[in-house]
Amino acid sequence: MSSTISRRLFYVLTVTFILLAVLGQFSTGIYTPFFAELAQLHGTKISLIEKSVAIFLIAFAVSQLLSGIACDYLNKPRLLHSGLLLFTVGTLIVACANSPLLFLTGRVIQGLGGGVGVSVTRALSKQLFSPQQLNVSLSLTNIAFAIAPAIAPMLGTLTGEWLGLRAVFFVVLLIALLAFGLLFAVTPALKLRPISNSPHVMRDTLTLLKSSVSSILLTGTASGLLYGIVFGFVTISPSLIINEHGYSKGAFSLFSLLATICFVLGSVVNIKLSGVSALRKFTLSGWVILGLSCTTLLWITIMGADSLWLIMSFSYLIFFLAGIAMPCSVLLMLGFSDTSAGLLAALTGFFHLTGASVGAYLVATIHQPPAYAFLLTTTALSLGSVIACAFIRVQQSD
Repeated sequence: MSSTISRRLFYVLTVTFILLAVLGQFSTGIYTPFFAELAQLHGTKISLIEKSVAIFLIAFAVSQLLSGIACDYLNKPRLLHSGLLLFTVGTLIVACANSPLLFLTGRVIQGLGGGVGVSVTRALSKQLFSPQQLNVSLSLTNIAFAIAPAIAPMLGTLTGEWLGLRAVFFVVLLIALLAFGLLFAVTPALKLRPISNSPHVMRDTLTLLKSSVSSILLTGTASGLLYGIVFGFVTISPSLIINEHGYSKGAFSLFSLLATICFVLGSVVNIKLSGVSALRKFTLSGWVILGLSCTTLLWITIMGADSLWLIMSFSYLIFFLAGIAMPCSVLLMLGFSDTSAGLLAALTGFFHLTGASVGAYLVATIHQPPAYAFLLTTTALSLGSVIACAFIRVQQSD
């Protein structure tokens, strides 16, 4: 059990960890407004530039998994430095690329470096912070994950229009250098903390998997399914708001920003509810999401009233509840072990990315109007989540 560190050091470490964790996500969102211009710059099709997002996510997921497992055996701060250096090199390649191949290569290297920050910072947080501090840190990180996709395209648009297309990637480089500076600044403090790896980590990991593998899988599945609801909305919202209801791209951005705000508010509420166990908050959030999904689906089926405002109000409530649930899910996963925190952090990222893929796939393949497709997806995923929660029997350490 970690002892409480000073308030000042806690927030410095949390800001550093947040920056390291969101770099990969930020590096993707910042250039999405310029797919067409990038295709023209590199003399290729827009579809290839769009595929750079998927290519990055694959590298990012692999990096999360491998670095999370490795950090249980290697020096975590040194691993963070290596990952950040790799991300910086990839960013330089992307910024200076003069061909599609170089651009995609840079994105792969960015993904391999960026994934390290997510898993390793979670494992470090587990070792460094007290349970209450860990809950606050994970909630603040959750807020950052929600805000980054909202502000990155806006910052990219302003930078690209004022300073040119390549300047967009140099902004990412500057942020990576800022992260380097913060990481070097906190490294001396990290050396003074008890973050050494257990000499029996392999034995402890095997014992953990033998005793708790079913609960780990159930917790990860429940968490990933709820995370998939968020990406279901991200996938279907352009068709729902722009294509079906005829709103402008500006209005779409406003609707998306409101969803982000609701997600952030949920994370803030989670911090305030520190006296309630993470498992209880997570389970109740899943049940409420399921109840709202069934009620709204029944309402529009019977009444035929699938107005945008009804669906968006439902979506905002879902995002608020997801904001409560997601940091709890990370806390639950990390609560299974201290010595195998890296493996658990890696599994958390794996389940979240898998759930995101499932949510995006379901909502895109259900052959119904967008509102029905989203409601059917949220109902199915939240039902699966509460069923998984019902079978979690191992006592969690909050």
